[in-house]
Amino acid sequence: MLPTHFRCADSICSKENGMKKSLLALAILASAATVPAVSYAASSVSVYGLIDSYVSVNNDSGNVSSGLHSGGSSGSYFGFKGTEDLGLWGGSQAVFKLESGFLSDDGTYAQSFAGNTSRIFHREAWLGLRSPKFGQISFGRQYTPHFLTWAMSDVNGLSLGTAASPFFFPGAGATMGGSDPTQDDLVRANNSIFWASPNLNGFTIMGYAALGENTRSNGTKSSTQGNIYNVGVNYAKGPLFVMGSVLYQNLGRSALDFRPSGHDTYYELSASYDFGVTKPAIQLEYKDGEDTTWSQDFFLVQIGTTTPMFGGHLNTTAAYYKNQTLSKSDGYSFGARFDYNLSKRTMVYIGAEALIQEANAQFSIEAGPDSSLHYPTSAPGNDVQQVFFGIRHSF
Repeated sequence: MLPTHFRCADSICSKENGMKKSLLALAILASAATVPAVSYAASSVSVYGLIDSYVSVNNDSGNVSSGLHSGGSSGSYFGFKGTEDLGLWGGSQAVFKLESGFLSDDGTYAQSFAGNTSRIFHREAWLGLRSPKFGQISFGRQYTPHFLTWAMSDVNGLSLGTAASPFFFPGAGATMGGSDPTQDDLVRANNSIFWASPNLNGFTIMGYAALGENTRSNGTKSSTQGNIYNVGVNYAKGPLFVMGSVLYQNLGRSALDFRPSGHDTYYELSASYDFGVTKPAIQLEYKDGEDTTWSQDFFLVQIGTTTPMFGGHLNTTAAYYKNQTLSKSDGYSFGARFDYNLSKRTMVYIGAEALIQEANAQFSIEAGPDSSLHYPTSAPGNDVQQVFFGIRHSF
């Protein structure tokens, strides 16, 4: 009932009500004629990122260097990710992710390895479909199961303080760098097709193929050179996590005629178990290269623990690298880092790392993918130590 001073005569209200009903009917007819007869599913797009900066002091057998860097506990990055519910196959979605790395100390692109300087989204750029029944299949530039086997079990997430990190990049004997520096590293690959199964009572199966699409020295395209094929399986249930991976890379002849031919095969196994008071982890990797002229075979093992302490976590690691191609090229390394969360999004960390090398080894302490370039070790056989302090914030 309208208030008294807003009431109208019955005849006037009747005419007005009839006009409103007619206009409403016309509006409904018009909308029915212009809107397709489908129901649009829910979709979402989010912007996210992380900024990480740290200060370090590096001692290279008496040569001391210091500086402010980016990416101590994680590479700095920003990105866009989204999903759309398709209403098909029992909850299927279209999914995508675009992610770019940068250096927080100078604002430039993260200069990772071969060819990344010209990419807008060099960390990830993919589009795919996800279903509770069939898992996920996606296409683009994506992480390899080879990398995930380390990253998902390492106590520091493959970053500064991880004892094995000096052996990740770069060069023919590197665990993540790949044998051919004219190609991309083994962390991510272009033109990749990735499939992950749904959770099968704790098991997830992964299949990965990346097409090199490289140009031969004669200008023709190769359908095999640079291709990567990678399978992985992990088991995660309760406190136990186990993952294995086998990666095959067909090197062929690079665009710069870097090497004649051949392939490399990498085998990995990792595991962790959360006892509550501490969480130990182990990672093992073995590389078998067909051509030992350039490609170097190796064996790498790392053990680590992450332990709740003083409101934060103390992460400790120790690693041994055995070069099976070159003599006196082995290395030992140790790392310790304490992470403390100031809030849900902001963390501070402090730590130290030490590297002991045989006479022909020349590795360097580094923070990991998409971080500032490391202090290069000035001569083979030098022992290196580094202390660091940093802060990171996610958004």
